[in-house]
Amino acid sequence: MWKKTLAFTAALGILFQTIPFCTATAAEIRYEAEDAALTGKLECISESSASGGKVVGKFANSDDVITFTVNIPADGAYDLIINSMGYGGDKTNKISIDGTYVGTFVTKAEVYNDAVLSRVIMKAGTHKISITKSWGWIAVDYLKIIPAETIPDSAYQVSKTLSDPNATAETKALFSYLCDGYGKQVLSGQVADDGLDSNEFKAIYEVTGKKPAILGLDMMRYTPSRNAFGDPNFKAVERAVDFHNENGIVTFCWHWNSPGMYLKSGNDEENGNPRWWGGFYTRNTTIDIEAIMNGKDKKGLEAIDADIAGIAKQLLRLQDAGVPVLWRPLHEASGGWFWWGAKGAEAYKKLYIYLYDQLTNKYGCHNLIWVWNGQNPNWYPGDKYVDVIGEDLYLDKHSYSASASKFSEILEYSKGKKMIALSENGVVFDIDNVIASGTKWAWFGTWNGNFITKNGKFSDEYTEAYVLKKTYQSKYVITLDELPDWSTYSAGTTPMSYYIAGDANCDGTVDLADVVLVLKVISDPGKYGEKGTNATHITVQGAKNADVYERGSGLTSQDEIEIQRYLLKMVHSLK
Repeated sequence: MWKKTLAFTAALGILFQTIPFCTATAAEIRYEAEDAALTGKLECISESSASGGKVVGKFANSDDVITFTVNIPADGAYDLIINSMGYGGDKTNKISIDGTYVGTFVTKAEVYNDAVLSRVIMKAGTHKISITKSWGWIAVDYLKIIPAETIPDSAYQVSKTLSDPNATAETKALFSYLCDGYGKQVLSGQVADDGLDSNEFKAIYEVTGKKPAILGLDMMRYTPSRNAFGDPNFKAVERAVDFHNENGIVTFCWHWNSPGMYLKSGNDEENGNPRWWGGFYTRNTTIDIEAIMNGKDKKGLEAIDADIAGIAKQLLRLQDAGVPVLWRPLHEASGGWFWWGAKGAEAYKKLYIYLYDQLTNKYGCHNLIWVWNGQNPNWYPGDKYVDVIGEDLYLDKHSYSASASKFSEILEYSKGKKMIALSENGVVFDIDNVIASGTKWAWFGTWNGNFITKNGKFSDEYTEAYVLKKTYQSKYVITLDELPDWSTYSAGTTPMSYYIAGDANCDGTVDLADVVLVLKVISDPGKYGEKGTNATHITVQGAKNADVYERGSGLTSQDEIEIQRYLLKMVHSLK
């Protein structure tokens, strides 16, 4: 079995395979808006500059829908180009295909222009493409469909050099692993406050027989202003260390509660909770990060410094325990709903760079892989402060798109310099769509709560069980049991440190030497087991590779027999 092994990549080419794309010479397909089916109160409007002399608008009502019936010549990935104009400003609206949401497009204001939804997967035949109101208030001239260009393999060849030159060995090893696998595999991730013992992990295991490779946690409850109100933390650091000790990867965000001096009194009008409980929301605080960063609010800077010191203490606890962290602070800034994004891009970038400098240079937190999650290229702080670009996407329930258009947008503005991850998601994508579109997110990170469970049990409200199972069990998706042996993996490690079923000695091939080693482990574990005294003892990774009979049960004579059966071609693959 070759699941997730980069050793085979050199021989077989890139692990991800895509469905056949239409040739670049295929003709474009164009449909005029005035010829489409209209519902609600949409109307045809005469427009001399329009391609057919008319446009359709104005999408003022929630039931306004324009539906194009299109004929697709061949299975493949296509770009949908919508020529439209926004009334009174830029407008975002939705597109669905055959009733399934596939993404959004942004119409520029006051002039007809093309908006592109990239790499949408469609099979040959007739489809119905609909534009529905999100913000509304647009006039649509036409829909154009063209074959999508394939993302080149070079786009996934990112530098292994971290932004922090003093990064710990563990951090370099993790980043090297991420870079090695980028474009070839997707790591599974799940936010779960209770870690391995969480309802989320139990539900995923119950459905899929797998556990996520990445555990998502939050530094929120270590923030001083929350501590001042008596908010108990969920022992997030302890959860992270436990998961690391199980060979897992840890990511942290930080819902940074505003310093207490800026918190509004009373209750949050949206949910009735005390405002301090949601002190990271712009609506619950008066903090002005622009004034703080410009030196006009010196007490504010002191308060910010105290918060950073508190979080640095926790990150250093993780560093002391040898835990590297996918660190994602100041997330979703451009949305403005969090206070760190409420004063615009420039103030935010100053804060991000300040936080980077304080944690890295003042406090010596060298176990961080910096995941920038500002969600807008105008908010990007600069390459030297970023290791990975993260994007948070919450699609409609049971919408299993790979979000290829958003990935393509990030790839374009980052010029392929940085790895791209789906840092938060609600619905778990269908891995088949990821493969077909060539949209190779480094990892996904499903949010907790109702996105995966309800009343402590698995819930299919957002992701149906068959999709969750297909994705977690896919040979392209890395789960906890398939991560490498971190004790032997380091920057520059050869691909043989990856999972190869049957490869007990981790030399990149399955042969009689692996059978012999398994026999030695069984007969003399003190000498050849994972902690054996002999220099040729089996490693943690080797034991995982060799555990091919009823995986997870540990090495037995049945594993040795199964590997021999494989070598004798009595079975075609090892699981």
